[in-house]
Amino acid sequence: MADVIETFGRYVQKQIPKRPNYAGGLLLTAYRAYGFALKTFPEKRLTDAKQYLAAECMDCIVRPLAHPGDQVLTSMFMPCEAFFAAGLLPMCAEQYSTYANGAGAEHAFIEAAENAGIAETFCSYHKTVTGAAISGVLPKPAAIVNTSLACDANNLTFRKAAELTGAPQFYIDVPYMPCEDAVDYVADQLRDMTRRLYDVTGRKTDEAMLRSLVQNSRKTMAIMRDIIGLKRDRYVPTDLTSELYEALLWHNAMGLPKALKYAEKLRADLLKSREKPGRKILWMHTNPFYQKTVQDIFNWKRDPWIALTELSYDNLVEMDEKDPYRAMAARAVYNYYNGPVSRRAERAAEVAYETGADGVILFCHWGCKETCGASTVIEKTVSDAGLPVLVLNGDGVDRRNSSDGQMKTRIGAFLEMLEGRR
Repeated sequence: MADVIETFGRYVQKQIPKRPNYAGGLLLTAYRAYGFALKTFPEKRLTDAKQYLAAECMDCIVRPLAHPGDQVLTSMFMPCEAFFAAGLLPMCAEQYSTYANGAGAEHAFIEAAENAGIAETFCSYHKTVTGAAISGVLPKPAAIVNTSLACDANNLTFRKAAELTGAPQFYIDVPYMPCEDAVDYVADQLRDMTRRLYDVTGRKTDEAMLRSLVQNSRKTMAIMRDIIGLKRDRYVPTDLTSELYEALLWHNAMGLPKALKYAEKLRADLLKSREKPGRKILWMHTNPFYQKTVQDIFNWKRDPWIALTELSYDNLVEMDEKDPYRAMAARAVYNYYNGPVSRRAERAAEVAYETGADGVILFCHWGCKETCGASTVIEKTVSDAGLPVLVLNGDGVDRRNSSDGQMKTRIGAFLEMLEGRR
């Protein structure tokens, strides 16, 4: 399968400079075909919940790419219920880049961005989607909407994509310090955004549907809190890709019935499980899902087991669907990636305790200044709570920034140390 992806990726990358629309069509066709395969021939090593997750996440990129007139290009941390209530389809920029990597085609986009002056040290997630816009592969969306949360790359990527595609851009400013005044401020921006989206798309927000979607979000997050505790003593198989799928579904698909259904399925799988986990890992930030060395260590393994990924719990807040705009705003303002890094570090220590994690791996993705800069504080806070921490450098998208030997050695030594502590 890896050889097929590599060959396909090389062919797509050759087409990008000459026939960008054709290259984009090839990628969409490949995603559709893979989505069909996921539904027809699911990965048997995964439980029912994870099989469902994979198929539904593929739909999250196929639909907006297939219908660019309904698409809203957005960031992972943008609450999306208002888009769904207006009949619009959010497409997460980080997801676009991850799927480009999955098709073996990310290098051409990264090269296009760097040739246009984007720095090599820029986040490769954002560099890939920017390169797709520069090369003409990214179709013009109905609108571009992003928040200031949680990385500096947002401020360049979406502005550049709007400039290149001619799509209208709306920016949601999330104050740095989490507080109720900040929630009110963001809620007002979200209300204004829905009015302005109507002006440019003609799509009016269905307020009753919006309240229903936010109610789904509240129910989903309640189940997510149950799941954190259940993982303390119950094992279900997972892989690196499933961890990213979950982060996507519980961000940009939050509010949809599919996100709630997945949460219910995962809780049911955990409740049915009678298998105890081995060494449990709390994984922080994104992961190099494509890197075989890391796959060999973690995919389908009970010991070691990635019990939880940080991006699956960063936005758990109390919500009230009676005021859906304020509920969405609270999810952005109180996200643990917002505010002082101590919030993120302390929450990691709390969740590690709740899951009974044996250790924490903090993945410092290339170009992510937020996580790389926070690594010292996170390492000290979690270590002071009694948990070993491995700060692991790598890249979630660009294969050129990956070192198989270093990954294998450092993760292996960390896991040996965890075994010695048991």
